[in-house]
Amino acid sequence: MSLIEKEFRAAKLNKFTLSIENFLNSLFLRKTKFILTKPFSAIKLKSEISHVVYLNWMVPLAKIQQFVPPGIALDPVGDHVLFSVLTYRHGHFGPAKLYHLKSLYGSPLQSNWRLYISQTQKQFKVPTVLFLANVMSSQIYCIGSRLFSSMMYTHQPLAFQHNHIGVQTHTKITPGRSNAPDLEVVCHPCDHWNIPSQFLQLSKDINQLLNKIIIQDQALTPLDNGLFRQANIALKFDPKHIRPLKIAFFKSETLADIVQHEKCFAFEIPAVSFFMNHEKTIKLWTLSILV
Repeated sequence: MSLIEKEFRAAKLNKFTLSIENFLNSLFLRKTKFILTKPFSAIKLKSEISHVVYLNWMVPLAKIQQFVPPGIALDPVGDHVLFSVLTYRHGHFGPAKLYHLKSLYGSPLQSNWRLYISQTQKQFKVPTVLFLANVMSSQIYCIGSRLFSSMMYTHQPLAFQHNHIGVQTHTKITPGRSNAPDLEVVCHPCDHWNIPSQFLQLSKDINQLLNKIIIQDQALTPLDNGLFRQANIALKFDPKHIRPLKIAFFKSETLADIVQHEKCFAFEIPAVSFFMNHEKTIKLWTLSILV
């Protein structure tokens, strides 16, 4: 399990998964994807996602700095930075242009782990997140994302659940042999917002604070040799439906050292329309678009 490891490792190893593992990690695939980026980079993806649980911490920059590639500046509050884990179920995730065929699309679970890039950098004048880890429950979607996109180096864990029993949500990611990060959390709605003091330094207004965490226009993933993959993202949702959550149980070996002394600020959005498109490769130091 890992927070930033890109190498694909099958959760369970056999002859079939070993062949997939070798192909997805091959130099041939990396070179082919770099050369043949279109038309896949131009496809607009859409999903009607549900039960989006946000787990947010203000974590010490010193503990997260090792995961930040050169050329990227975060937005510190004192010596802490915002870190989030989002977990949700997709609803018919696929090309938006063919959404009339959405019944053919799958609805896998996904967990996205990210940091927030400072808008003081000239390259990022709109809210932008840095993807650290992505996990999906579907083998087909996991392989597909690695074949046709460089935005999400998606891992498929041994087991992934995001269940809603009554008002309680139980999320559990078991990596097995894979490089997926591990997570188990149980949470339930609460009657009022209990904002940790460090989050009040981002904003004392709950609506502004939520917008700071939720509203992001771009996403960035580091590649090799100083290159990055960038894509546009958009979310549509009703802010009136956002509800605060209370954490009843939390465990993660991946995050143990990073968040152990920090308070979690959690909330849920019941339904979100998600869009992503216009992938491109950039070099930060030249601001040049390669594809």
